[in-house]
Amino acid sequence: MPSEARTFIEEARRAQIVACAVDAIATLGYGKASLAKIAKLAEVSTGVIIYHFGSKDELIRAVVEEVARIATEMMVPRIMAETTAAGALRAYIESNLDFMRLHPRPLIALVEIVGHGRAEDGGPGPYAAQHETALTDLEKVLDWGRRTGEFRDFAMRPMALAIRGAIDAVPAEMIKNPELDLRDIARELVTLFTLATRSTP
Repeated sequence: MPSEARTFIEEARRAQIVACAVDAIATLGYGKASLAKIAKLAEVSTGVIIYHFGSKDELIRAVVEEVARIATEMMVPRIMAETTAAGALRAYIESNLDFMRLHPRPLIALVEIVGHGRAEDGGPGPYAAQHETALTDLEKVLDWGRRTGEFRDFAMRPMALAIRGAIDAVPAEMIKNPELDLRDIARELVTLFTLATRSTP
């Protein structure tokens, strides 16, 4: 159903179902978070979920969009407030780690979804488009620094992949070690990629 055609009550119900899906996936894992279990958590029938989302794939895409929204609302203002590319890169890394620290359940749900891989119909996984968006947004920061001379001349996509890869390696360690100090990791990643990107005389 197009978003413009939904009523306030329908939007509220969708939000409730998505929140319950996040909890179910984070708690049970992707494979065990069936529509029936999500419906039970939301205190609705599976038919209600199908009415609002059409399929589990569509519900999972809505979960990815919701987690991305939470992260984006935290990250973008901090990145945009910076006046240098180096500052924006630091804010990008720090805000990613702050999202992980402050929103562990949505993060774990997203990790489960990413780990599942492809959609049920065999197509690209529900995180594929968001992953590409994350890389292209990061490339904009890197391009800013190269244009201003703050950053050295490096291959854009490999550097973006290296930064994202380092950030995306953190959740698995978080799951193994809940006491992990994400502020320490953020500091080290900022230092690492400041040195890796900066222009030298």
